[in-house]
Amino acid sequence: MLTPQLTPSTLPARMPVILQFPTEATRSVRSLRHMTTQLLQEAAQVIPNQQLLINVVSKRVRQLGLGHRPLVETTPRMSLTDIALKEIIAGKLAYESLESSSDGA
Repeated sequence: MLTPQLTPSTLPARMPVILQFPTEATRSVRSLRHMTTQLLQEAAQVIPNQQLLINVVSKRVRQLGLGHRPLVETTPRMSLTDIALKEIIAGKLAYESLESSSDGA
């Protein structure tokens, strides 16, 4: 969270106080998005079907959100999506494709 650094101006007392806020965030959102995009491209090489990849990531993010432990090393700034993608890249997650049977069961 960005905490403003309030700096009153040096104007006479009868003038309103002007507060100056920092113009740059301490955490670059652009670099975090770049990391997620890179992880997504690497995970797409492991699971080439985009819909299947999204479903696997979604289910794993749900599990992580419920308190399941990550299967790979993480950093405090990693999102649950990044963790799930790293797990796929590392080969820690497996999935089964359930084909519908011809007898309808």
